Amino acid sequence: MNDTGVEGEDFKPGPLTWVPKPAPAETFAGVLMQMLSDPNIPADKMEVVMKMRREVLGDQAREAFMEHFAAFSAELPQVERDGTVALVKDGREVGRYAFTTIEGMDVILRPLLAKHGFAISFASTDNANGVTVTGTLSGWGWERSSTYTLPPDKGPGRNELQARGSSRRYAKRYVTDDLCNVVRKGKDDDAKGALEALIDATQLKELTDLIKATATDEAAFLKTMVSGAESLQDIRQRDYPRLIMALREKKQRRASK
Repeated sequence: MNDTGVEGEDFKPGPLTWVPKPAPAETFAGVLMQMLSDPNIPADKMEVVMKMRREVLGDQAREAFMEHFAAFSAELPQVERDGTVALVKDGREVGRYAFTTIEGMDVILRPLLAKHGFAISFASTDNANGVTVTGTLSGWGWERSSTYTLPPDKGPGRNELQARGSSRRYAKRYVTDDLCNVVRKGKDDDAKGALEALIDATQLKELTDLIKATATDEAAFLKTMVSGAESLQDIRQRDYPRLIMALREKKQRRASK
Protein backbone atom coordinates (compact mmCIF):
# COMPACT_ATOMS: atom_id res chain seq x y z
CA MET A 1 0.00 0.00 0.00
CA ASN A 2 1.43 3.35 -0.98
CA ASP A 3 1.04 6.76 0.68
CA THR A 4 -2.31 7.33 -0.97
CA GLY A 5 -3.87 4.32 0.69
CA VAL A 6 -4.50 2.62 -2.68
CA GLU A 7 -2.85 -0.80 -2.74
CA GLY A 8 -0.80 -1.73 -5.79
CA GLU A 9 -1.25 1.53 -7.68
CA ASP A 10 0.47 4.87 -7.89
CA PHE A 11 -1.97 7.68 -7.22
CA LYS A 12 -2.28 10.22 -10.04
CA PRO A 13 -4.47 13.17 -9.18
CA GLY A 14 -6.99 14.14 -11.86
CA PRO A 15 -8.12 17.65 -12.78
CA LEU A 16 -9.67 19.66 -9.98
CA THR A 17 -13.42 20.07 -10.25
CA TRP A 18 -15.08 23.14 -8.75
CA VAL A 19 -18.31 22.31 -7.00
CA PRO A 20 -20.48 25.43 -6.65
CA LYS A 21 -21.60 26.23 -3.16
CA PRO A 22 -25.39 26.28 -2.86
CA ALA A 23 -26.84 29.77 -2.70
CA PRO A 24 -28.22 30.77 0.72
CA ALA A 25 -31.76 30.82 -0.68
CA GLU A 26 -31.36 27.29 -2.09
CA THR A 27 -29.97 25.96 1.18
CA PHE A 28 -32.78 27.55 3.13
CA ALA A 29 -35.38 26.19 0.69
CA GLY A 30 -34.19 22.65 1.42
CA VAL A 31 -34.33 23.23 5.16
CA LEU A 32 -37.77 24.79 4.84
CA MET A 33 -39.13 21.81 2.91
CA GLN A 34 -37.88 19.49 5.65
CA MET A 35 -39.57 21.62 8.28
CA LEU A 36 -42.84 21.72 6.34
CA SER A 37 -42.88 17.93 6.13
CA ASP A 38 -42.37 17.60 9.88
CA PRO A 39 -45.78 17.66 11.64
CA ASN A 40 -44.08 18.25 14.99
CA ILE A 41 -42.97 21.80 14.12
CA PRO A 42 -45.72 24.31 15.07
CA ALA A 43 -46.79 27.10 12.73
CA ASP A 44 -45.65 29.90 15.05
CA LYS A 45 -42.07 28.60 14.99
CA MET A 46 -42.21 28.44 11.21
CA GLU A 47 -43.25 32.10 11.16
CA VAL A 48 -40.29 33.04 13.37
CA VAL A 49 -37.90 31.15 11.09
CA MET A 50 -39.27 32.91 8.01
CA LYS A 51 -38.95 36.32 9.68
CA MET A 52 -35.35 35.62 10.68
CA ARG A 53 -34.54 34.51 7.15
CA ARG A 54 -35.99 37.71 5.65
CA GLU A 55 -33.83 39.76 8.00
CA VAL A 56 -30.69 37.81 7.10
CA LEU A 57 -31.34 38.20 3.37
CA GLY A 58 -32.00 41.91 3.89
CA ASP A 59 -28.69 42.36 5.70
CA GLN A 60 -26.86 40.45 2.98
CA ALA A 61 -28.47 42.57 0.25
CA ARG A 62 -27.60 45.82 2.03
CA GLU A 63 -23.99 44.75 2.50
CA ALA A 64 -23.70 43.77 -1.18
CA PHE A 65 -25.25 47.10 -2.21
CA MET A 66 -22.79 49.12 -0.14
CA GLU A 67 -19.77 47.07 -1.27
CA HIS A 68 -20.56 47.56 -4.96
CA PHE A 69 -21.51 51.20 -4.45
CA ALA A 70 -18.08 51.80 -2.94
CA ALA A 71 -16.48 50.32 -6.07
CA PHE A 72 -18.74 52.48 -8.25
CA SER A 73 -17.81 55.62 -6.30
CA ALA A 74 -14.10 54.87 -6.66
CA GLU A 75 -14.47 54.94 -10.47
CA LEU A 76 -16.87 57.88 -10.75
CA PRO A 77 -15.03 60.91 -12.18
CA GLN A 78 -15.91 64.53 -11.62
CA VAL A 79 -18.38 65.74 -14.24
CA GLU A 80 -18.13 68.77 -16.48
CA ARG A 81 -20.49 71.74 -16.24
CA ASP A 82 -22.00 71.64 -19.71
CA GLY A 83 -24.89 74.07 -19.25
CA THR A 84 -25.37 77.70 -18.19
CA VAL A 85 -28.23 79.61 -16.61
CA ALA A 86 -28.74 83.37 -16.72
CA LEU A 87 -29.46 85.14 -13.43
CA VAL A 88 -32.14 87.75 -14.14
CA LYS A 89 -33.21 90.54 -11.82
CA ASP A 90 -35.75 93.26 -12.68
CA GLY A 91 -35.85 92.08 -16.26
CA ARG A 92 -32.12 92.18 -16.93
CA GLU A 93 -29.33 89.64 -16.72
CA VAL A 94 -27.06 90.17 -13.73
CA GLY A 95 -24.85 87.12 -14.11
CA ARG A 96 -24.58 83.52 -15.21
CA TYR A 97 -23.60 80.27 -13.60
CA ALA A 98 -22.60 76.93 -15.02
CA PHE A 99 -24.25 73.63 -14.16
CA THR A 100 -24.21 70.01 -15.28
CA THR A 101 -27.17 68.93 -17.38
CA ILE A 102 -28.97 65.64 -16.73
CA GLU A 103 -27.85 64.53 -20.21
CA GLY A 104 -24.23 65.27 -19.37
CA MET A 105 -24.51 63.31 -16.15
CA ASP A 106 -26.17 60.39 -17.94
CA VAL A 107 -23.26 59.98 -20.34
CA ILE A 108 -20.93 59.47 -17.37
CA LEU A 109 -23.22 57.63 -14.99
CA ARG A 110 -25.15 55.12 -17.08
CA PRO A 111 -22.18 52.93 -18.15
CA LEU A 112 -20.67 52.93 -14.65
CA LEU A 113 -23.98 52.14 -12.99
CA ALA A 114 -24.56 49.23 -15.36
CA LYS A 115 -21.02 47.97 -14.85
CA HIS A 116 -21.50 47.79 -11.08
CA GLY A 117 -25.03 46.38 -11.18
CA PHE A 118 -27.08 49.51 -10.45
CA ALA A 119 -29.96 51.34 -12.08
CA ILE A 120 -31.79 54.60 -11.35
CA SER A 121 -35.51 55.07 -11.87
CA PHE A 122 -37.67 58.16 -11.36
CA ALA A 123 -41.26 58.91 -10.43
CA SER A 124 -42.74 62.42 -10.39
CA THR A 125 -45.95 64.07 -9.23
CA ASP A 126 -47.38 67.54 -9.69
CA ASN A 127 -48.68 69.27 -6.58
CA ALA A 128 -49.51 72.69 -5.21
CA ASN A 129 -45.84 73.35 -4.44
CA GLY A 130 -44.64 72.49 -7.94
CA VAL A 131 -43.09 69.16 -8.90
CA THR A 132 -41.90 66.35 -6.65
CA VAL A 133 -39.45 63.83 -8.10
CA THR A 134 -38.38 60.64 -6.34
CA GLY A 135 -35.36 58.75 -7.62
CA THR A 136 -34.50 55.20 -6.63
CA LEU A 137 -31.05 53.66 -6.91
CA SER A 138 -31.44 49.88 -6.95
CA GLY A 139 -29.14 46.92 -7.25
CA TRP A 140 -28.04 43.70 -5.53
CA GLY A 141 -31.43 43.20 -3.91
CA TRP A 142 -31.38 46.57 -2.15
CA GLU A 143 -32.41 50.12 -2.94
CA ARG A 144 -32.40 53.63 -1.57
CA SER A 145 -34.39 56.68 -2.61
CA SER A 146 -34.19 60.45 -2.60
CA THR A 147 -37.00 62.96 -3.11
CA TYR A 148 -36.83 66.57 -4.18
CA THR A 149 -39.57 69.18 -4.62
CA LEU A 150 -39.13 72.32 -6.72
CA PRO A 151 -41.54 75.13 -7.55
CA PRO A 152 -42.40 75.69 -11.25
CA ASP A 153 -39.40 77.14 -13.08
CA LYS A 154 -41.16 80.16 -14.58
CA GLY A 155 -38.51 81.37 -17.01
CA PRO A 156 -39.09 83.88 -19.79
CA GLY A 157 -41.68 82.71 -22.30
CA ARG A 158 -42.59 79.49 -20.45
CA ASN A 159 -46.19 78.47 -19.87
CA GLU A 160 -47.24 76.52 -16.76
CA LEU A 161 -46.65 73.12 -18.34
CA GLN A 162 -43.20 74.07 -19.59
CA ALA A 163 -42.30 75.58 -16.21
CA ARG A 164 -43.16 72.31 -14.44
CA GLY A 165 -41.27 70.32 -17.06
CA SER A 166 -38.17 72.44 -16.45
CA SER A 167 -38.48 71.91 -12.70
CA ARG A 168 -38.82 68.17 -13.22
CA ARG A 169 -35.51 68.09 -15.09
CA TYR A 170 -33.78 70.11 -12.37
CA ALA A 171 -35.22 67.87 -9.65
CA LYS A 172 -33.97 64.74 -11.45
CA ARG A 173 -30.51 66.25 -11.52
CA TYR A 174 -30.55 67.06 -7.79
CA VAL A 175 -31.86 63.59 -6.95
CA THR A 176 -29.16 61.96 -9.09
CA ASP A 177 -26.54 64.11 -7.35
CA ASP A 178 -27.78 62.85 -4.02
CA LEU A 179 -27.99 59.16 -4.93
CA CYS A 180 -24.65 58.94 -6.75
CA ASN A 181 -22.56 61.55 -4.89
CA VAL A 182 -21.81 63.42 -8.11
CA VAL A 183 -18.99 65.98 -7.89
CA ARG A 184 -18.61 68.75 -10.47
CA LYS A 185 -15.41 70.26 -11.80
CA GLY A 186 -14.51 73.88 -11.13
CA LYS A 187 -15.96 76.58 -8.92
CA ASP A 188 -19.48 77.93 -8.99
CA ASP A 189 -19.18 81.35 -7.38
CA ASP A 190 -21.93 82.90 -9.50
CA ALA A 191 -24.40 80.43 -8.04
CA LYS A 192 -23.52 81.21 -4.43
CA GLY A 193 -26.89 82.80 -3.79
CA ALA A 194 -28.72 79.75 -5.07
CA LEU A 195 -26.57 77.42 -2.97
CA GLU A 196 -27.29 79.44 0.17
CA ALA A 197 -31.08 79.43 -0.37
CA LEU A 198 -33.00 78.02 2.62
CA ILE A 199 -35.51 75.19 2.60
CA ASP A 200 -39.16 76.02 1.97
CA ALA A 201 -42.16 75.37 4.22
CA THR A 202 -42.91 71.96 2.68
CA GLN A 203 -39.36 70.73 3.17
CA LEU A 204 -39.29 72.10 6.71
CA LYS A 205 -42.47 70.19 7.56
CA GLU A 206 -41.10 66.95 6.10
CA LEU A 207 -37.90 67.27 8.13
CA THR A 208 -39.86 68.11 11.29
CA ASP A 209 -42.21 65.14 10.82
CA LEU A 210 -39.32 62.71 10.27
CA ILE A 211 -37.42 64.02 13.29
CA LYS A 212 -40.49 63.35 15.43
CA ALA A 213 -41.17 59.95 13.84
CA THR A 214 -37.60 58.80 14.49
CA ALA A 215 -37.37 60.30 18.00
CA THR A 216 -34.32 62.28 16.85
CA ASP A 217 -32.88 64.94 19.12
CA GLU A 218 -33.19 68.11 17.03
CA ALA A 219 -30.29 69.95 18.65
CA ALA A 220 -27.95 66.97 18.26
CA PHE A 221 -29.13 66.48 14.69
CA LEU A 222 -28.30 70.08 13.77
CA LYS A 223 -24.93 69.93 15.52
CA THR A 224 -23.75 66.72 13.88
CA MET A 225 -25.44 66.87 10.47
CA VAL A 226 -25.68 70.55 9.49
CA SER A 227 -23.05 73.26 9.31
CA GLY A 228 -24.03 76.80 10.31
CA ALA A 229 -27.71 76.09 11.12
CA GLU A 230 -29.03 76.97 14.57
CA SER A 231 -32.58 75.82 13.74
CA LEU A 232 -34.32 73.71 11.13
CA GLN A 233 -35.40 76.91 9.35
CA ASP A 234 -31.71 77.72 8.75
CA ILE A 235 -31.06 74.56 6.73
CA ARG A 236 -29.94 75.24 3.16
CA GLN A 237 -31.52 73.72 0.07
CA ARG A 238 -28.23 72.07 -0.86
CA ASP A 239 -28.20 70.14 2.44
CA TYR A 240 -31.82 69.05 2.30
CA PRO A 241 -31.50 65.87 0.14
CA ARG A 242 -28.70 64.47 2.30
CA LEU A 243 -30.58 65.13 5.54
CA ILE A 244 -33.91 63.80 4.33
CA MET A 245 -32.26 60.57 3.15
CA ALA A 246 -30.53 60.05 6.50
CA LEU A 247 -33.80 60.47 8.39
CA ARG A 248 -35.72 58.19 6.05
CA GLU A 249 -33.13 55.46 6.39
CA LYS A 250 -33.29 55.82 10.17
CA LYS A 251 -37.09 55.53 10.05
CA GLN A 252 -36.79 52.42 7.88
CA ARG A 253 -34.33 50.81 10.30
CA ARG A 254 -36.62 51.53 13.24
CA ALA A 255 -39.60 50.03 11.41
CA SER A 256 -37.71 46.83 10.58
CA LYS A 257 -36.82 46.10 14.21
